[in-house]
Amino acid sequence: MSRKASRWEGQTIQALRERWDRPNIHLHSLIDSTNEHAKALADDGAPAGTIVLADMQSGGRGLGDRSWYSQKGAGLYLSLVFRPQELANPLLVTLLAGLGTARAVESLVRGPRVSVKWPNDLIVDDRKAGGILSEVSWQGSAVNHLVLGIGINVHNRSDDFPEPLRDIAISLDTASGRTVSRLELADQVLDEVEDRCANLPEALDLELLREFDDYDWLRDRRCAIETSPGSAPVRGTAVGIGPDGALLFRPDKGALQRITAGRIRAEELALPDY
Repeated sequence: MSRKASRWEGQTIQALRERWDRPNIHLHSLIDSTNEHAKALADDGAPAGTIVLADMQSGGRGLGDRSWYSQKGAGLYLSLVFRPQELANPLLVTLLAGLGTARAVESLVRGPRVSVKWPNDLIVDDRKAGGILSEVSWQGSAVNHLVLGIGINVHNRSDDFPEPLRDIAISLDTASGRTVSRLELADQVLDEVEDRCANLPEALDLELLREFDDYDWLRDRRCAIETSPGSAPVRGTAVGIGPDGALLFRPDKGALQRITAGRIRAEELALPDY
């Protein structure tokens, strides 16, 4: 299901093209998923920098195909097309995009702590305010395209969220106590994310590791990790992020582990994925 739009946040497509300095912008009042549409466009040859932006998603997705609540007019639902020549470490895409998104939000929401929960969650005031979804298309060992989806709760009130999410989700308006502009947020997100993901490194250098340390919500928290669906959770403490983007996890029993995939729950503050 898809309905195209001619404006977003009072801006025409032409105004947004000029504002963001690119010709390929696709606006929708309703779409199943901005990522799905961006992937289809990329498969048809859409260039790097193509943007898909929606006012509402009927089938928004998060990590592991979990659903993403996409209320009409309440969030930023945006996908970007990248065409990297090489992609040595796909895990870093999500982490760098998350860091850029956190910096963008922090520039507009002053006061509440803005953090990143490995690997893809935006946390504001200890609640989930957004998420990142990166999807890579390969041709053999070569990258065809990369699509990066960003969803952020902006105008939602607490009782707008479905009942299971009301204690774990938050919007930027609620966190900041004021109305945050979705247009200004998109400006900042595009600047930060494209800057960080234009030339993806093979590993995080010392400067990036220190920056992640400042935003790492899981750092020094007690966690339970399921490394595969249905597996027994392993309990321990998150102790940081490695140069390859892996979560460094010290279990209660055993040696330090590098986690590259899995479901992580902080035990003192339950933040299930959605």
